[in-house]
Amino acid sequence: MRIIHKILKSAAIVLIVGVAINGCEKIDHPALGDYPTDSNPPGGPVKFYAAYDNINADSIRATFANTDSVTSYVAGVSGQAIQFNPVWGASGGDSVYSFLVYPNANDFATTATSFTLSFWMNIPLAKKDPVNADGIIALSSTSNFWGNITVYADHFTPSSDSMQLKFHFANGLGDNWDFAGYTGVNMWPGMYDGNWHQVVFSYDATSLTATLYRDGVQFDQKKNETIVFDGNASSLVVGGFEQAANIQGNYAGNTWMSGFPGAIDQLKFYAEALSSTDVATNYANKQ
Repeated sequence: MRIIHKILKSAAIVLIVGVAINGCEKIDHPALGDYPTDSNPPGGPVKFYAAYDNINADSIRATFANTDSVTSYVAGVSGQAIQFNPVWGASGGDSVYSFLVYPNANDFATTATSFTLSFWMNIPLAKKDPVNADGIIALSSTSNFWGNITVYADHFTPSSDSMQLKFHFANGLGDNWDFAGYTGVNMWPGMYDGNWHQVVFSYDATSLTATLYRDGVQFDQKKNETIVFDGNASSLVVGGFEQAANIQGNYAGNTWMSGFPGAIDQLKFYAEALSSTDVATNYANKQ
C-alpha cells in the first residue's frame, strides 16, 4: 500500500507540474510598449502638486496646524480649495493658527535649477489683514530666516483691493529680494476682490531670467537674476511663514507675522521654467 501511495503521489506531482508548464506556454505576453506611459514619471517636471480636493494628502501627506477647525475646504478654481482662517491676536500675529505643513516638496529643492512656482489664491477685501504680514507659501530652510522661497502679502492700505505681494528667494547662502518691491503704484491690483487669481513665478537659470505672471499675463520680468536654493530645504508651509512650523524662530517671537486668511488651490512646483504659452494655457484651463 505504501508503494502504491508513493506512486500515486508522484503521478499527481508530475500532472500538476505538467499542467503548470503547459499553462504557462499558452499565455500570450503583450509586446513591450503596449502599456500607457506615466505622464509625470519620477524625475519629471512636476515635482509637487496639491489640488486640495477635500483630502490632506495630494503629493505627500500634510499636517494641519494645531487647530484643524479653522482650516476648511471651499469651492476652488477647479474642484475644491483649502481655506485658511487664522485669528489675529490683540497685539498682532495669530492667536489661532491656520496653515498646512508638508515634510518637504519632494525632491524639488534638490533637483531644480530652473523652476516654476504656480498657485491660485482667493481672498475678499473683508478678510484683508490691516496689521500683519501674511505668509502664503514658504519652502523653508534650516539655515536662513527667510527660507528658500517665501511668498507673502504685506499690510497697509486696508481699504484698497490691491496687494503688496512680496517674493523672497535664496541666492545660495544669500538672499534675492528683487521681487519684493510691489508697493505703492506697483501693487498687484484687484487681488482682494474675492475672485480666483493665478500667480506664477518662472525662473530660467540658463538665461538668468525671472518672470512673474498674474492671471496668465506677464506682470513683471527681470534679467540677470541669480536664484539658487541653499541646500538646507526643510518643510513646505502653505498658508504661513516657515516660523509657523518653528523653523528659524516662531510666531511668538515674530508677532508681525500672520497666516494667510484666504484660500489656495492648484499648488504646483515645476523643475523647469514654464513658457508664457504654458502659463496662459494653465490659466485658461484653471490649472
